Parts: sequence; structure tokens; C-alpha cells
Amino acid sequence: MKSAPIALPANCAQRVGAELATRIVGVGETALLDEPLLGLIASRECPGHVLLETLDRVPEWVKAGRVIVSGFHSPLERQVLRSLLRRKGRAVKVLARGFGGQSADYRPTPEEREPLASGRMLVFSAFAPSVTRTTRATALTRNRLVLALATEIVVPHIAAGSPLAALLSEPRP
Repeated sequence: MKSAPIALPANCAQRVGAELATRIVGVGETALLDEPLLGLIASRECPGHVLLETLDRVPEWVKAGRVIVSGFHSPLERQVLRSLLRRKGRAVKVLARGFGGQSADYRPTPEEREPLASGRMLVFSAFAPSVTRTTRATALTRNRLVLALATEIVVPHIAAGSPLAALLSEPRP
């Protein structure tokens, strides 16, 4: 899918910062950014009961019309995305790598194709197309972006002493 520059709504652009906001490109429904976004962030490893409790909340989020913003990278986040999309929910996926340009267009997974085509999903990145792999540093930047975009945050599990725990202790923009 061909990416295009995305102009963040003024309130989002202010929280994200002008420099980062001008680099964002994406595919999908940009109008999702105009709605209150529920941020979802979780550590890579989490107890099974936390995963199940979080998945139990997805139907209420879909029923309430919530738009979930996340990197959808950790196993818990990926399971939430699968459940959300199966239930016809709406999602904003923030990548920790670049896409765009002629050789690096976004290739949606099979489960993302219909939501992208029907306006239920937006996928975007603030990284240059040359950034082809997710690293600790790009994941941290991505998570800061998720936190800046979210009007409310759900944090099902954070590993003690993790970079994510440190990030969440920082003041929010």
C-alpha cells in the first residue's frame, strides 16, 4: 500500500511535537486521529491471566466505539489487535520502523487488509524509510508517540525495571 503524509490534528501535533509530527506517513483512515484514542502499552512478557483479563475488555471497547492506539508489538498487544479487528473494532497502529517510498510500501497482514480498506484502521510511522528494523530505541520512540496521542492509557502489565517502566514514569506531554 502506498503511504502518504499525515497531518495530525492540532491537539495531537502539539503533544507529539512539531519535528516528529511533520515526519509522519501512513496508510488507512486518518479521521481516526480526530477521536479520543485509548492507548494500549504492555511489556513483552506478561502473565497469562493478565492477557486473558485484557482480552475480556476488548468487547466493551468495541461496543463503546473506542479507537485503540498502540504499537501492537508485544504478544499481548498483538492478541488485542487480532481480537479488536475480528470484532470490527477500530485501531491506530504505530510502527517502530519506517515505510514509504518506492521500495518500502506498507504490506498489511491478511487480517489488516479489510480493516484498512473499510476505514477501521490507520497504520503510520514517524521513521524514515531507511529504518527497516525495530530496535529498542525506535520502540521507545514509538511508545512515546503512542502515549502522546492517547487521551487515556491502559497498561495491563509492565515488567519491573524495564525501559517501558522508565518511560511511564516520565511526565506526559
